Amino acid sequence: MSTTPAPQRDQTRLAILEAVFTPEECARLIAEYSPHAKPASVEGMDPAESEAIRKSSAVFVFPNASTNWVFDRLHKAIHEINQEVYGFEVSDFREGFQFTRYEVGEYYGPHFDIGPGRLTERKLSLTVQLSPPQEYSGGELIIFPGFVAAKDQGSMTVFPSFMCHDVRPVRTGVRYSLVSWLAGPPFR
Repeated sequence: MSTTPAPQRDQTRLAILEAVFTPEECARLIAEYSPHAKPASVEGMDPAESEAIRKSSAVFVFPNASTNWVFDRLHKAIHEINQEVYGFEVSDFREGFQFTRYEVGEYYGPHFDIGPGRLTERKLSLTVQLSPPQEYSGGELIIFPGFVAAKDQGSMTVFPSFMCHDVRPVRTGVRYSLVSWLAGPPFR
Protein backbone atom coordinates (compact mmCIF):
# COMPACT_ATOMS: atom_id res chain seq x y z
CA MET A 1 0.00 0.00 0.00
CA SER A 2 1.47 3.37 -0.97
CA THR A 3 0.76 6.67 0.65
CA THR A 4 0.74 10.09 -0.91
CA PRO A 5 3.18 12.45 0.78
CA ALA A 6 1.74 15.56 2.41
CA PRO A 7 2.14 18.72 0.34
CA GLN A 8 5.27 20.72 1.07
CA ARG A 9 4.55 23.91 2.99
CA ASP A 10 6.65 27.00 3.48
CA GLN A 11 6.43 27.35 7.23
CA THR A 12 8.39 30.61 7.28
CA ARG A 13 5.94 32.39 5.00
CA LEU A 14 4.00 35.44 6.13
CA ALA A 15 0.32 35.92 5.46
CA ILE A 16 -1.60 39.17 5.17
CA LEU A 17 -5.38 39.33 5.42
CA GLU A 18 -7.02 42.61 4.54
CA ALA A 19 -10.10 44.02 6.26
CA VAL A 20 -10.44 41.38 8.98
CA PHE A 21 -12.08 44.15 11.03
CA THR A 22 -13.92 47.21 9.70
CA PRO A 23 -12.79 50.75 10.63
CA GLU A 24 -15.85 50.99 12.89
CA GLU A 25 -14.93 47.75 14.67
CA CYS A 26 -11.33 48.94 15.08
CA ALA A 27 -12.57 52.20 16.61
CA ARG A 28 -14.84 50.22 18.94
CA LEU A 29 -11.92 48.08 20.14
CA ILE A 30 -9.74 51.15 20.70
CA ALA A 31 -12.47 52.94 22.67
CA GLU A 32 -13.24 49.87 24.76
CA TYR A 33 -9.72 48.73 25.69
CA SER A 34 -7.48 51.80 25.60
CA PRO A 35 -8.64 53.01 29.05
CA HIS A 36 -7.60 49.63 30.54
CA ALA A 37 -4.07 49.47 29.08
CA LYS A 38 -1.27 49.51 31.65
CA PRO A 39 2.52 49.65 31.16
CA ALA A 40 3.57 46.37 29.56
CA SER A 41 6.67 44.33 30.29
CA VAL A 42 8.47 41.34 28.85
CA GLU A 43 7.22 38.15 30.48
CA GLY A 44 9.55 36.88 33.17
CA MET A 45 11.57 40.13 33.40
CA ASP A 46 11.65 42.83 36.03
CA PRO A 47 9.68 45.85 34.66
CA ALA A 48 12.74 48.14 34.95
CA GLU A 49 14.90 45.72 32.91
CA SER A 50 12.04 45.07 30.52
CA GLU A 51 11.91 48.72 29.39
CA ALA A 52 15.19 48.28 27.52
CA ILE A 53 13.34 45.82 25.26
CA ARG A 54 9.72 46.96 25.42
CA LYS A 55 7.93 50.19 26.18
CA SER A 56 4.19 50.22 25.51
CA SER A 57 0.88 49.73 27.29
CA ALA A 58 -1.30 46.66 27.02
CA VAL A 59 -4.21 44.72 28.45
CA PHE A 60 -5.04 41.05 27.97
CA VAL A 61 -8.62 40.28 26.95
CA PHE A 62 -10.24 36.86 27.24
CA PRO A 63 -13.35 35.32 25.69
CA ASN A 64 -16.66 36.33 27.24
CA ALA A 65 -20.09 37.38 26.01
CA SER A 66 -18.87 40.81 24.88
CA THR A 67 -15.65 39.60 23.19
CA ASN A 68 -16.76 36.37 21.54
CA TRP A 69 -17.30 38.19 18.23
CA VAL A 70 -13.60 39.20 18.20
CA PHE A 71 -12.40 35.67 18.92
CA ASP A 72 -14.81 34.21 16.34
CA ARG A 73 -13.38 36.55 13.69
CA LEU A 74 -9.75 35.81 14.65
CA HIS A 75 -10.42 32.07 14.82
CA LYS A 76 -11.99 31.91 11.38
CA ALA A 77 -9.25 33.96 9.72
CA ILE A 78 -6.22 32.30 11.28
CA HIS A 79 -7.51 28.72 10.96
CA GLU A 80 -8.08 29.23 7.22
CA ILE A 81 -4.55 30.61 6.85
CA ASN A 82 -3.09 27.76 8.88
CA GLN A 83 -4.83 25.20 6.65
CA GLU A 84 -3.77 26.91 3.43
CA VAL A 85 -0.23 27.96 4.33
CA TYR A 86 1.32 26.40 7.43
CA GLY A 87 -0.36 23.12 8.33
CA PHE A 88 0.63 23.39 12.00
CA GLU A 89 -1.12 21.29 14.63
CA VAL A 90 -3.10 24.01 16.45
CA SER A 91 -6.06 24.33 18.77
CA ASP A 92 -7.05 27.72 20.18
CA PHE A 93 -6.19 31.12 21.62
CA ARG A 94 -5.18 29.99 25.11
CA GLU A 95 -3.88 33.43 26.08
CA GLY A 96 -6.77 35.53 24.82
CA PHE A 97 -5.64 38.59 22.90
CA GLN A 98 -3.49 41.52 23.88
CA PHE A 99 -4.68 45.04 23.08
CA THR A 100 -1.55 47.22 22.76
CA ARG A 101 -0.99 50.97 22.65
CA TYR A 102 2.29 52.53 21.49
CA GLU A 103 2.66 56.27 22.09
CA VAL A 104 5.44 58.55 20.79
CA GLY A 105 8.84 57.01 21.54
CA GLU A 106 7.42 53.61 22.48
CA TYR A 107 8.60 50.36 20.87
CA TYR A 108 9.13 46.63 21.24
CA GLY A 109 12.67 45.52 20.32
CA PRO A 110 13.59 42.34 18.46
CA HIS A 111 12.02 39.28 20.06
CA PHE A 112 10.42 35.89 19.46
CA ASP A 113 6.89 35.04 20.62
CA ILE A 114 7.83 31.45 21.40
CA GLY A 115 9.85 30.63 24.50
CA PRO A 116 9.97 28.54 27.68
CA GLY A 117 7.04 27.42 29.79
CA ARG A 118 3.59 28.12 28.38
CA LEU A 119 5.18 30.07 25.51
CA THR A 120 6.27 26.74 23.96
CA GLU A 121 2.64 26.29 22.85
CA ARG A 122 2.62 29.37 20.62
CA LYS A 123 2.55 28.33 16.97
CA LEU A 124 1.21 31.29 14.97
CA SER A 125 1.41 34.96 15.90
CA LEU A 126 -0.99 37.53 14.57
CA THR A 127 -1.13 41.30 14.68
CA VAL A 128 -4.18 43.32 13.66
CA GLN A 129 -3.65 47.01 12.87
CA LEU A 130 -6.35 48.98 14.66
CA SER A 131 -5.14 52.55 14.04
CA PRO A 132 -5.79 54.33 10.75
CA PRO A 133 -2.33 54.61 9.12
CA GLN A 134 -2.56 58.40 8.77
CA GLU A 135 -2.91 58.80 12.56
CA TYR A 136 0.66 57.80 13.39
CA SER A 137 4.15 57.54 11.94
CA GLY A 138 6.86 55.04 12.82
CA GLY A 139 5.67 52.01 14.75
CA GLU A 140 6.37 49.65 11.87
CA LEU A 141 6.03 45.92 12.56
CA ILE A 142 9.20 44.39 11.12
CA ILE A 143 9.48 40.63 10.69
CA PHE A 144 13.10 39.67 10.08
CA PRO A 145 14.98 39.58 7.84
CA GLY A 146 13.18 42.64 6.49
CA PHE A 147 9.44 42.35 5.93
CA VAL A 148 7.50 45.50 6.86
CA ALA A 149 3.86 44.74 7.70
CA ALA A 150 1.10 46.76 6.07
CA LYS A 151 -0.46 49.50 8.18
CA ASP A 152 -3.92 49.18 6.63
CA GLN A 153 -6.55 49.54 9.34
CA GLY A 154 -8.18 46.21 10.13
CA SER A 155 -5.53 44.14 8.33
CA MET A 156 -3.98 41.08 9.98
CA THR A 157 -0.37 39.93 9.62
CA VAL A 158 0.23 36.27 10.47
CA PHE A 159 3.62 34.60 10.95
CA PRO A 160 5.11 31.62 12.77
CA SER A 161 5.85 32.46 16.41
CA PHE A 162 9.47 31.36 15.99
CA MET A 163 10.23 34.29 13.65
CA CYS A 164 12.08 37.28 15.12
CA HIS A 165 10.21 40.60 14.87
CA ASP A 166 9.98 44.04 16.42
CA VAL A 167 7.91 47.22 16.52
CA ARG A 168 9.91 50.33 15.71
CA PRO A 169 9.49 53.47 17.84
CA VAL A 170 6.40 55.55 17.13
CA ARG A 171 7.41 59.02 15.90
CA THR A 172 4.01 60.77 15.92
CA GLY A 173 0.50 59.86 17.05
CA VAL A 174 -0.51 56.56 18.64
CA ARG A 175 -0.38 53.03 17.21
CA TYR A 176 -3.04 50.58 18.42
CA SER A 177 -2.91 46.88 17.67
CA LEU A 178 -4.46 43.60 18.67
CA VAL A 179 -2.02 40.71 19.09
CA SER A 180 -2.64 37.03 19.74
CA TRP A 181 -1.13 33.59 19.36
CA LEU A 182 -2.67 30.39 18.10
CA ALA A 183 -1.54 27.57 20.38
CA GLY A 184 -0.80 23.92 19.85
CA PRO A 185 1.55 21.19 21.02
CA PRO A 186 5.20 22.33 21.17
CA PHE A 187 7.19 22.05 17.92
CA ARG A 188 9.28 18.88 17.62
